[in-house]
Amino acid sequence: MTKNTKILIIFFVATISAAVFFFLNAKPSMEDLKKSVYPAASLYPEAKSVSDKLNFIDDTSKDIHLSDITDGKWALLYFGYTSCPDVCPIDLSKISQASQLMENSDKLQVVFVSVDPARDLGNLDNFAKAFNPSFKGLTAQQDGLMSVSKTLGVYHEVVQSQKTAQEDHSNHNHSHDDHSENINNDFNFHKMINKATGDIQNVKTHEKHLELMDLGYVHYEDDSHDSHKMAADEKPSSTKVAHYDVDHTSSYLLFNPELKLVALLTNPHEPGPMSQALDKIIEALGKN
Repeated sequence: MTKNTKILIIFFVATISAAVFFFLNAKPSMEDLKKSVYPAASLYPEAKSVSDKLNFIDDTSKDIHLSDITDGKWALLYFGYTSCPDVCPIDLSKISQASQLMENSDKLQVVFVSVDPARDLGNLDNFAKAFNPSFKGLTAQQDGLMSVSKTLGVYHEVVQSQKTAQEDHSNHNHSHDDHSENINNDFNFHKMINKATGDIQNVKTHEKHLELMDLGYVHYEDDSHDSHKMAADEKPSSTKVAHYDVDHTSSYLLFNPELKLVALLTNPHEPGPMSQALDKIIEALGKN
């Protein structure tokens, strides 16, 4: 073998090695990445800068920015509420399973965001950690929650429960005379909520009750006129449950470490495909 032949062989081997190294380490194009994670995740064409909108509160009502708890990690935000009968618990269980299957789980912070702050504040972390000790819970005051929801395209709406609707219809048919007969007797202190705006009012008189009903307010506490037990100077029981439902669409939103919105996890939400999609996105778009 001549010297020139040896040089050519060495050059050929080096070229092949460099090509293999580049192939194995090169990041896929955005289009390739989109195809590889579909349908488990849908990537946005460009990461959306929304960090200034990610303002929440914790269980103590302390103002907190999402960056305060993500600490430079990717963030997966799940929007739901604690009294959700079945969908939210199932979804959070699947997210927990997916995170346990991930190779990059240490780079991801899962955050449960309640769309029902009136009932969930104080129980956010306990609810989230029941599914995974690493999960964290947040919410926002009503105005802030609406701002976040609008920015991120998250749908939720307070709706009147069927039971409450029946009670309110019956109560609305009570005549003014019926109320006035007992106006100085044992009227029960209660709260009412405007389901459209989320505004809550304290009600201490029959007149106020009727006025709010005419404005579209419904009972907020789990009480009715036929079972009122409290005098006007008594405080509502802390064990009572607010009497309304929340109509919402479960949303799984993925943010990069700069808290730019990168992707939306889509149906079917199954642990295996979700974990693979999250790993691919973090590996492809994460920092070196």
